[in-house]
Amino acid sequence: MSGSDRQVSEETGRVVEFSIGGMTCAACSARLEKVLNRNPGMQANVNLAAERDGQTREREKAEKLKVYRNELRRFWISVALTLPLVGQMFFMFGEHGHQNELPRWLQLVLATPVQFWIGWRFYDGGWKALRGGGANMDVLVALGTSMAWGFSAVVTLLALEQHVYFEGGAAVITLVLLGKLLEASAKARTSEAIEALIRLQPKTACVERDGQWVEVAVDALMPGDIFMVRAGESVPVDGEVVDGDSSVNESMLTGESMPVGKQAGDKVFAATANVQGALRCRATGVGEQTLLAGIIRLVGEA
Repeated sequence: MSGSDRQVSEETGRVVEFSIGGMTCAACSARLEKVLNRNPGMQANVNLAAERDGQTREREKAEKLKVYRNELRRFWISVALTLPLVGQMFFMFGEHGHQNELPRWLQLVLATPVQFWIGWRFYDGGWKALRGGGANMDVLVALGTSMAWGFSAVVTLLALEQHVYFEGGAAVITLVLLGKLLEASAKARTSEAIEALIRLQPKTACVERDGQWVEVAVDALMPGDIFMVRAGESVPVDGEVVDGDSSVNESMLTGESMPVGKQAGDKVFAATANVQGALRCRATGVGEQTLLAGIIRLVGEA
């Protein structure tokens, strides 16, 4: 799981955003907020579901997809091992129900990989939480399923006349993994909406350098740079029209499909489309300071 840690300095008003991995539930983010906010002059807001909207997004997306596929594979293995354990319960009702029970040694063989291989993430997360002086969902899952598996293993190895609960621990781990996968799927849909906004911004801009117009990466623009937006192109960054006369489609910001006339002194915004004519503009907001970046940030927080 990933999250976003956003810190605001009260003295300078500077916002610093980090991408954090390893958070598994709301208890993790709440504890992280509590610890960070103990520091003077710091206001931390930890968002368990947020993703970063920077240059590392594609790399993070690829890493997350790899992790998701690995978790999906583990989930289906867990389902295959758990189904026989849970399925036997439907044949145990009736006068001779226990005769239909799987051999206990077979139940032990099926449940052990689910408990300690598939469920290792809960032990790892729980240990880290306890080491940090707190407890989270991983501690609860690891403790409950371990008790069920441990009791059942002792009963099986000592051949005691007691009921075993291998199916209970395996079912809990499998269902929690299913919840994690559904959560990851929901986050992925949110990320797709954010990426759709990012794709609206062009990757390059025509910038004036020493009297010459050159194509440079949008990330290289600085406030005060002069850039040109020709007809049919999208505005690369927020700016102010220096000269030119045109109309710009700002429907991605306002929802109004009618183009808005632009001339010297008017504001233009990143990712809006220049419909006709050419505009020579001065950059006023670049990178994370554009209106588009602000919208992306708000969508992520929402």
